[in-house]
Amino acid sequence: MNDRFFPELSRRLKREGIDTAPVKKDCLPVLTGGKEAMWVQSWGGIILNTESVNDPVVNRVYDTVAGISAQVYEYTEAMAASPPLHTDGLHENFRLLAEFNGTVLAGQELEQNWGYKFATWQRTPDRTGVTLGHYYHNGYGEAKLDFACRSRLVQESRQFTDEQLTEMYRCIYETLDSEYPLTKERCQTLTEAANQIQRSVDDLEERVSLSNQRELEEGEQRTDSPGLEMRP
Repeated sequence: MNDRFFPELSRRLKREGIDTAPVKKDCLPVLTGGKEAMWVQSWGGIILNTESVNDPVVNRVYDTVAGISAQVYEYTEAMAASPPLHTDGLHENFRLLAEFNGTVLAGQELEQNWGYKFATWQRTPDRTGVTLGHYYHNGYGEAKLDFACRSRLVQESRQFTDEQLTEMYRCIYETLDSEYPLTKERCQTLTEAANQIQRSVDDLEERVSLSNQRELEEGEQRTDSPGLEMRP
């Protein structure tokens, strides 16, 4: 059994404002309103309390827990199964998670319940050391994407930042909600793209809200500013 999964999951959920109770029967209870709303199993699966099925608050928490649980299980399992990264000049205890085309993805468990640090490097020409490190404190998803791009497993030009995806999401729904005539096929493609973005950006709702607010503030500033002086 992965003995780091539940402690790390509890830590991650706490950062999201989600409470948990002590592990019992190989399950981590997740609380809403002080009551056990669901239980995360030792392999990452989730059992939902039947009394909470129709509770919208519990459903939102479930979506968050499911995403975090899947990611935490992935990297704690990978860390447990990976060998130490042995390189000249590297004095931190990293474990080698993946390597391709001279690019390294590694992880390190931090002390005092601070989570994990992930990094990508390029191997030196003689392959005895690593260089050009990119570091991600509790950023497993970002580190994986960086590894994929640096190693050329995927084209970097086909990747988008969370900020870009947020604005794309907004534009999609502005198009769908407009009176502009759309074909059924285009509506379906746009809806599928929006759903894909929802699954990709964990804090999408918050990002959309902030983007909307900034736009409203910009509009108010333009309205309040004096008009340009007309010159002959």
